[in-house]
Amino acid sequence: MSTQLNSELIQVLASIFAGFTWNEGATIVAAVGAAAIAAIIAVIGYGRQRRAERRAERATLYGHALAAVEGYLEGPYRIRRRDDTAESRFAITSAISNTKTAISLHRALVEMHAPTAVSDAYNAFVAAAQREAGPQMTAAWNTHATTADEQVPLGKAYDRSASDAARAALIITIKADLGSLD
Repeated sequence: MSTQLNSELIQVLASIFAGFTWNEGATIVAAVGAAAIAAIIAVIGYGRQRRAERRAERATLYGHALAAVEGYLEGPYRIRRRDDTAESRFAITSAISNTKTAISLHRALVEMHAPTAVSDAYNAFVAAAQREAGPQMTAAWNTHATTADEQVPLGKAYDRSASDAARAALIITIKADLGSLD
């Protein structure tokens, strides 16, 4: 600072504290300092609270996104357990359509709100699920509808090895992202 500016600052401070004793001036300075410290603590607290909220919001988004794909992977089982009515076929096709819509929605949300690594991993999970469950659903439609309760347990699970591997990779990526928000 220039000498003239220093001089002006001293004059301003002197006029502010004119009529106060040194003790009164020290009390005022301490009060201003305490208020500044309180403000800084409040800002830090707010920042931590917002990070926790963002983490919770992302965790919820990721959970819903995972659930949408898991719903799609359940498609072959729903189809195999259908009865032979038009209502059943309509309910199943509507549920699968709604699941596809949910996947599209969550793809967009993840692309907008998550890091690229999470978005890429989610898209890989979706693609693996579609490659596995799509043909399985087609094959399931070509099986006979269930006519007795004994037919409901299918006995053998559908292969989900690619979907499970993509899901595991996605979970690792999500954990890394959520950990970065701590």
